[in-house]
Amino acid sequence: MCADVIDIEEKRLERLSPHELNLHLMRMPARKRLEAILQRPDAAAVVAALAEQDFYFSIKEIDPEDTLILLGSARMEQLNFLFDLEWWQKDRVQPAKAVEWIERLARASDQKLLEWLYQVDFELLVTLFKKWIRVVAAPEDVDPLEAKDQLPLHTLDDQYFWEARYVQYEDFFTRLLGTLFEVHYGFYKELMDHILWATDVEVEEDAYRFHKARLEDQAIPDFFEALEIYRSVKPEEAVRGKRDEDFRPVLSSTPSFALALIPDQDLLGQSLREIEDPLLLDMLRLELASLANKVVVADQLPPDSPDALHQAVNKVGAYVSLGLQLMNRERSMPAANILREVFLEHLFRLGQGEVAGLRNRFQHEYQQGWLSRWPKGFNCLDSEWMDSAELLLKKTPRLLKPASDPLRPPKEDFFRSLEDLSRGYRTVDVISSLDSLFEDLNPQPERLQDALWPQGIIRSIEDVTLGAMLWTAAARFLAEGNWGVEPLSVKRWREVAPLVEPEAMERVIRERADRLGLSPAKRELIEVYLLPLFEAYREEMAAFSGDNPPDPQLMKFFLFKKE
Repeated sequence: MCADVIDIEEKRLERLSPHELNLHLMRMPARKRLEAILQRPDAAAVVAALAEQDFYFSIKEIDPEDTLILLGSARMEQLNFLFDLEWWQKDRVQPAKAVEWIERLARASDQKLLEWLYQVDFELLVTLFKKWIRVVAAPEDVDPLEAKDQLPLHTLDDQYFWEARYVQYEDFFTRLLGTLFEVHYGFYKELMDHILWATDVEVEEDAYRFHKARLEDQAIPDFFEALEIYRSVKPEEAVRGKRDEDFRPVLSSTPSFALALIPDQDLLGQSLREIEDPLLLDMLRLELASLANKVVVADQLPPDSPDALHQAVNKVGAYVSLGLQLMNRERSMPAANILREVFLEHLFRLGQGEVAGLRNRFQHEYQQGWLSRWPKGFNCLDSEWMDSAELLLKKTPRLLKPASDPLRPPKEDFFRSLEDLSRGYRTVDVISSLDSLFEDLNPQPERLQDALWPQGIIRSIEDVTLGAMLWTAAARFLAEGNWGVEPLSVKRWREVAPLVEPEAMERVIRERADRLGLSPAKRELIEVYLLPLFEAYREEMAAFSGDNPPDPQLMKFFLFKKE
């Protein structure tokens, strides 16, 4: 039955026009997408129907040699978009990358290469050839035969002599210039004159200006415009009715890559599946592509990396989904209706603003709370709490989510929902609540560093955690009646080990926390931190007894002295 369903789906796709097929193709893995294109009798039309960004995304996802099939059927707009992203680094063109792609285009189709040469901005062509070859004009008053030893080796007309700056592409440049010479000598002559006489800086500046304008036409903004997506909005500011005229297509075709990559499990992905209005879907498709482009630019992700596009779309899906939930909390209405009324950028900024607020709150705690009094900052937190703290302070904050399989460790992810936000605030609350335990311990980092046993697991201040300080203080209390972070003596470990049974340690640590006179809410938060440590300690000590203590060199719960 499954095979029948697949066969029906394939037949349905075969009946779609090249333009209608676009979104379905972008939802396929790269290899399957290429196969689906090649199986069509109108494969060239299908390639040409791809939006420029979808074409680029497809090119980048497959093996370079397989790109020849797509390059040979590409529209000029698709090629220019590909080359604009591949060749430019800020305001400078990269000649080595450019010649790689031009040589690849020549292998795909000589005719397509000639078409591109005639239609590309002349300023870009001059800039490239200036970087590819050195040209010298024949001296007017000297016989070329006499000047031959002083001139570059190559010439087609005894007027312009040239040599390759990239020797490995010398044969390719010879064929390329030879073709131009034979097909259109006037074009060849003008190109050589400009290589000779045009000012390098001015011609490249002109080429960059055209390059930048083309990217703007493809909804790829400059850096400062892209940063606008990180200006927070409030729910009431995001309520703006969309109008059809706001979404008149500005691109030759609407890109589908962002819509295709939105995770189905996100609220945004679920809501998109409920929308049947083709005009609205087209609007959202364009909005998503524009948002993803802005994230790539604002986050300074490499635009020529498929992974960067995946990351950008994933972030867009997460923050828009969060924004949808925040809007729904303010205005109780279906998410699909919110998508019809509110611009996706406003939803993104709404979600991002909430996450930024969470990050700012934790950063304040990190810079001014108890963590600021420890020389290694959040490194003194235990296990996943340290990982969670590090993720919260990233430029784009993330959180650890429990894996669906309980045997697997938590996974890193974006904030996508109100539940995620609550988990993030809970993490900050728990870490903030530990100030009372830290102050009660009153650790002296400098003294600890000097005293630590170099053969133990905890041998430097970087290895010291709050849990290790608590367990050391509890062990010292059980052995001597004193509460403090003074490391235990390795020589006395066999005497102390029988006293630090898990039940005794839990009782002492809990009693100490209860003595601090904390509010029930704060005491509950501290317990959230302690419970995993208690469990880990029970597991650690399960195989040992008072007569058979663990090797102090392998104990991660205690600080030991050198002597």
